[in-house]
Amino acid sequence: MMQRQHSPQLKFRIFDSATHPTLDGSWSSNRRGQTFEELAKLIGTVPGYRVLAHGLPNIGKYSHSEYKKRCDDFGFEAIAALTTTDSGAITKEIHGIAKQGYRGLKVHPRLLGSNRNLSYLQEVFRACTETSLVCLLCTYEAHTPGNLPAKDPYYEICDALNSSPTTKLILMHGGVSRILQFAGLARHSSTVLLDLSFTMMDRLTQSMGPTLNSLASEFDEGICIGSDSPDFVISDFVPRARELLKSLPTLKASNIASHNLNRFFPE
Repeated sequence: MMQRQHSPQLKFRIFDSATHPTLDGSWSSNRRGQTFEELAKLIGTVPGYRVLAHGLPNIGKYSHSEYKKRCDDFGFEAIAALTTTDSGAITKEIHGIAKQGYRGLKVHPRLLGSNRNLSYLQEVFRACTETSLVCLLCTYEAHTPGNLPAKDPYYEICDALNSSPTTKLILMHGGVSRILQFAGLARHSSTVLLDLSFTMMDRLTQSMGPTLNSLASEFDEGICIGSDSPDFVISDFVPRARELLKSLPTLKASNIASHNLNRFFPE
């Protein structure tokens, strides 16, 4: 899909929590994705736009070293992909990622084929705490029958946080339809952020508009936003962000648009 080229006037900078450029431009399910060059061109139309670029396991010829190099070349904040859930190997991989200069780790249970049981988050959170990496955890639970969670992911996340309470954690997509429940985790911890990417854009969650508006108004210090590009286009995300934040005081809008994420990934 061609993305419209326009540059709306914003009263705040946007720090996009969720973009996914790939090394070869391919995407999941044999779809066309987005190259680094294409993403750079798109965000260049919006002044001050900053992005987290997430690597994903087994997508787009991902490799830790090459992905970090490409992100550095384009000025994107690189987020490494966890590629294993094997005990012991998790810690080794995370320590290696930190040594390469990454500041964030993406954990995508469905792409890892490990979303039925999230007990490995105990080791992930512990290793992230040891290396000062921010953990960005996908909380989208839906999958095909045979690949559905066998335990409640929310309580497995709680259990892992109990073991590693100082882990810096971003709950990607905010638990989707369970957003109020997941918001409670961020409400009681300055090291947990509730991310609204996907959830603020998806048609199936549009009925949650009043909930998102209330969260933005009352919980501005615990939320971040993102496009979830390339599944959603940045030229649609920017006006959606403007709509969500337009009625807020400038400080609250800026917190959600960029400041909160800047606390986790300072420039």
